[in-house]
Amino acid sequence: MINRTAVTVLVFLVWASATITGAVLQSDQNFETRINGELAASRSDLDDGPPLPASPPTSPPAIPGVPTVTPNPLIIAPPPPPPPPPLPPPPVPVRGTPCLSNVSACVKLSTKQAWLINKGKVVLGPVSITSGKKGEPTPTGMHRVLWKDADHLSREFDDAPMPWSVFFASGGIAFHTGSLRAASSGCIHLSDSVAKRFFSNLSVGDAVQVLR
Repeated sequence: MINRTAVTVLVFLVWASATITGAVLQSDQNFETRINGELAASRSDLDDGPPLPASPPTSPPAIPGVPTVTPNPLIIAPPPPPPPPPLPPPPVPVRGTPCLSNVSACVKLSTKQAWLINKGKVVLGPVSITSGKKGEPTPTGMHRVLWKDADHLSREFDDAPMPWSVFFASGGIAFHTGSLRAASSGCIHLSDSVAKRFFSNLSVGDAVQVLR
């Protein structure tokens, strides 16, 4: 009687264990099937959606035959150059003279007059002059002061003194102290005080206009 009861209990335990194990295995299988289904659905959604935009290239495409240059972040580009200075205004006639505002000295041979001009305004003149004689005329046109010599001696005329000489044309043509009664060999004769003013006011490079 005891043995039969023990066997019955043992059989029941075996059956219960098998039943529980089967249920657990079936639950695990159902869970795995559900997870696999969800993964498949997610892949399908990704495949059916719009394509992702391509990432922009990090560098321009290489050109055959042209070496690529990688910019150096440590090199700072220089600042842009400053704008050019404004152009000077066009020259205009200077009141009281026959010359233009872009010159520093003005000479009118026919009236035997000269002027000093600064920034378009007369600072001295008209003053009396004499100029080159026939055969040795004073050259007309636009000239520039070439050089100066306060105590110049003329080699051409046996070291004749030419005080306050301001040379402005080739051939040794200059403003300087000289006779206001006799014609020169091409230079512009001035009184001594006026010649000194011309020497002081004119610089190398200044424009000189000589008119007939």
